Amino acid sequence: MAPPLPPVVILAAGRSSRLGEPKGLVVVGGRFWIERQLDAVAAAGVIRPVVVLGFDRDRYESVTGLTRRARIAVNPDPERGPFSSLQHGLALVGPDEAVFVLPIDVPAARPATWAALSGAIGSADAAVPTDEGGGGGHPVLLSSGFAARLRALDPALPDARLDVQLRRLDPAAVARVAANDDRIRLNLNAPEDWGRLERGD
Repeated sequence: MAPPLPPVVILAAGRSSRLGEPKGLVVVGGRFWIERQLDAVAAAGVIRPVVVLGFDRDRYESVTGLTRRARIAVNPDPERGPFSSLQHGLALVGPDEAVFVLPIDVPAARPATWAALSGAIGSADAAVPTDEGGGGGHPVLLSSGFAARLRALDPALPDARLDVQLRRLDPAAVARVAANDDRIRLNLNAPEDWGRLERGD
């Protein structure tokens, strides 16, 4: 049996202003999206997920089984943005653990993608899945050392963004993993995006 993969931080603290309702509580195929995401990461072998909540925390916590299936981190000031939410999520991960990061509005990748990232990170600071054109997507796998540096960064700084911090790494410190996976760059923001997902377009 393959060893379990590192934990994942799922970022679900945002306001979802474009959609008008919490993205994790959109019903897809008769189930809340956050439940489907947790199903998908579990099927990939990812252990001990962390879900970061902020806006709409009470509504999320009313979802049956959510607190049994994931550790919950709460961003008390989600207006500060997704990087501050990431820091709250990383605080629940062990200091010597690598950790995946997945925004709630990116469908969880296929199991092979998670496994490939875990196998590729080695001594790198991060592993990023890429599409045919070389564009990066999610989930991103952070080394324990890089995650520690992110935890220590002042979230008020203008460069306190995961994408900016990744770009500042030496290219040799980022394992770029070609993934035959259409989910890694799919963002579900507007109502029409969710409609296409529901229809299977």
